[in-house]
This record gives sequence, structure tokens and C-alpha cells, in this order.
Amino acid sequence: MRTKKKVTTLINKEELPEQVRKFAQATSKIKAIEAEIELQRQEIVRKYENRLANLNEVREETVATLQNFAEYHREDMFSKTKSLELAHGKIGFRMGTPKVEKSKKVTWLDIIEDLKLIDPNYVRTKEEVNKDLVIANRDNKDAVFKLNKIGLTVVQDESFFVEAREEDLVEAN
Repeated sequence: MRTKKKVTTLINKEELPEQVRKFAQATSKIKAIEAEIELQRQEIVRKYENRLANLNEVREETVATLQNFAEYHREDMFSKTKSLELAHGKIGFRMGTPKVEKSKKVTWLDIIEDLKLIDPNYVRTKEEVNKDLVIANRDNKDAVFKLNKIGLTVVQDESFFVEAREEDLVEAN
């Protein structure tokens, strides 16, 4: 488990280039190791992809065969129980999650309008702050004054970064 280190070391200006060099060198080595890992991963995938494809095909064909059997014998074998326990596994039928479907003859807008007449509780209404508009108006003094008055402000955090130059990364390998 990684823990965040609290760095209390303070360096001077003369040490900056060396620290950035160390960062660039570590970044370069990390990228090289990640590239090697990816190459090995691809090699392993290539090694097993045909076997996996064949086994997946066998599984899919077997499921289709078992489903065909179960549907043909649904009345006599699955009328009392939804599943059948066998030596190497279980086959059966499961109820899916309930879902709402609409007729192809109507649109969702038509349904919403009709549901409002039947019972408005069937229609959700969600009010939320239009944050994109608030951000877009951050330079409008009148809007900012009104928004600040109700307790709303636009903030923008600043974060520290270090970037290694790509040419330095290539040289470090």
C-alpha cells in the first residue's frame, strides 16, 4: 500500500536543474518499464488468443445447445423450479431486472404528457444549477455581484506540475 510522503526538503536555485534531471530520468525509466510490460502483455495475449477464442466458441455453442434443450423441455423440466442442478453445473431460467418499454407507435414526449395527466408522480423533474452558465458569466460584473450575493462564486485552483522534456527522456534510455 502506497502512502503519500510529506516532503519537507527545501532546495536552493542551484539544485533545481539536478532535481528536474532526476525527475526526467525516473520518468524515462518508468516509461521504458511500462513499454516493456506492455510488450510482454501483448506477447502473452498473442500466445493464448487462439486457445481462448476456441474455448469461447465451445462455450457459446454449448450454451446455445443447453438453452435449446431447456426451452424445448421447459414445460416438463422447469415448470416447478427455474433451474436444474447437474453434476458439473446448473442450467435454468432467471428473471431479468424489470424495465419500462414504450410502444413504437408513441414517443417519449407523448408518454410524458399523458403521464402528467394520469399522475404527475410518474414524471421526474430535476432542477440543478447551470454551472456551465455560471462559469461562462464569471467575467460579467453584474452577474458576479448577484451570484456572490447569494453565496455562489467561481473558483479556479492552481496546481503544481513538473514535465520532463521528451528529448531528455529519449537520451536517458
